[in-house]
Amino acid sequence: MVNIYVLLMVDYLLVLAVQVAASIQDLRTREISDWTWIIGSIMCVPLGLYVVIMLNQLILYIVSVVVGSVFALAVYWLRAMGGADSKSIAFISASIPTLPMATPALTIINITPLSILINSLIIALVLYIPYNVIQNIRYGSNCEALARVKGLNRLIYLLTLMCVPVHKVLRNPNNYAISQVLTEDGFQPIIRLGLDVDDPRELLIEWLSKGKISIGTPVLTSYHIPFIVPITLGLVVYVLTHVNVLTLILAAL
Repeated sequence: MVNIYVLLMVDYLLVLAVQVAASIQDLRTREISDWTWIIGSIMCVPLGLYVVIMLNQLILYIVSVVVGSVFALAVYWLRAMGGADSKSIAFISASIPTLPMATPALTIINITPLSILINSLIIALVLYIPYNVIQNIRYGSNCEALARVKGLNRLIYLLTLMCVPVHKVLRNPNNYAISQVLTEDGFQPIIRLGLDVDDPRELLIEWLSKGKISIGTPVLTSYHIPFIVPITLGLVVYVLTHVNVLTLILAAL
């Protein structure tokens, strides 16, 4: 009979392989084929469910799936994440079983989607904020919308929004959302709640046609983080820290 912990390790590796494939697509195009999740689910969900049944943790598995699915639907409906990010969370929730910890409190924290999302958000901030600051140092002095802001508000915009030249936005429109508006007094910054999926080229072409900007003018944007990457890294952290992969390896021998 196959050791159940060997199957659990195989499950982790398959899920990680699917996430890496999705991360590569997200980095390249900001779009992920639905076939990635379909094929991944066919491979991983039955395996994860079998492991759960063998470990007598079906109720905990159901709780994890419900929590992950509800959260995935909620953040997609609120446009806090893209559709692929939500599918990733749902896929992981259904594929990776939550293992009980020493106490109920630790088990709640260890629920797969919650733990991975916490890891992902921390990783995303660690990756995003320095990149954001570097871009603003490079282009912020010539960004009209950012130059108008002073004090604490300027610091907030420096950390959350990104100045990039128009030609970069036109070349990679899926990576950005415009975060400035044109008023009678010139360009003003704006932070939009939720994920803006409008084509940023429409506004830029309009401003170019009016002579308000040139192709090299820095504009204030919200950068669309390829969030599948932090989710995948969060999954790695989950496996290494919460599940204790070394114990699983030794148990499988």
